Amino acid sequence: MFIKVEPAELFMFRVQLIFDLAHPDSEDQPVRDYLDKHELEPRLRSTGDVEGRHCEVMHFGGCYLEGHLEPIARMQRGAVEAELLAAEIRRHLDAAHKPGVAFQSQEQEAAAVAALAAELRRDDAFRQGSSGELTVSLEGGAVREAALRWLAARARELELRAASGAGDGNRTHVTSLEG
Repeated sequence: MFIKVEPAELFMFRVQLIFDLAHPDSEDQPVRDYLDKHELEPRLRSTGDVEGRHCEVMHFGGCYLEGHLEPIARMQRGAVEAELLAAEIRRHLDAAHKPGVAFQSQEQEAAAVAALAAELRRDDAFRQGSSGELTVSLEGGAVREAALRWLAARARELELRAASGAGDGNRTHVTSLEG
């Protein structure tokens, strides 16, 4: 989702919430839910081409959305931060990858990355890039240590399940991620 704010007449402004219909962003549904929950109806709703993408555009008056722009922007930033953190964590884990060190499934990797993102998220890790884009930087050693802790905890869970007869048949091997 993109937020576009434009000046309007007499010190007012217009707000457009632009949703890419072909490639929804992770914040799209939470923002739509927020609008529904707060019974915020756009002045105009349209679909069409926006910068080469098929989009739905919701047009609002700035005063109508004024108290709601900050929560919507926070949802958008939170989703962007989560995506950046996931990419940065995967970059460090890929750099540390050695034969025999791998997640057992894509589901396990996704769960680990989500848990690591929650654990490693710090406001001071995010910076504004030279062209205004948001960037993130994490220390590789901290990412690898957190991944090893996560894998070890998962292995303990599986051992406890197996010991109690509730094992799922998957095995987690904890080995070094030294990079």
